[in-house]
Amino acid sequence: MTDEKALEKYTVAKLKEIARDTGKIVGFTSMKKDDLIQAIRSLQDEGMETTEDAVSEPMKIKPEKKASKKPGKPPETAASLKKMTGLLRQEKAELQKDGNKVIMARLRKRISRLKKKTRKLARTARQG
Repeated sequence: MTDEKALEKYTVAKLKEIARDTGKIVGFTSMKKDDLIQAIRSLQDEGMETTEDAVSEPMKIKPEKKASKKPGKPPETAASLKKMTGLLRQEKAELQKDGNKVIMARLRKRISRLKKKTRKLARTARQG
């Protein structure tokens, strides 16, 4: 069994080799160093050897998802989407007077997207 503190000193390549030798960790090739260490330690906690001796059905260990640093957007409601659509339509009407076709095209696409989101929200509200 590999010393737990020694795992921190290994390179990612060496940790992947250890994971491959166990035959228990699925998806180790795309894991990061912390995820590999966690997966190997979880096998050690189960009392498994981290050598080629451990042969059994592979165990799927998924790395934990880290919390996002970005603050989440508030949940969108149909009313808020319709309000935004109305504002964009007003802005589009003002630009139509000026004749700015490039920005009008962008607004048209944004309005279209908002309408699609509104319809999707209405569908999910009816179903759920």
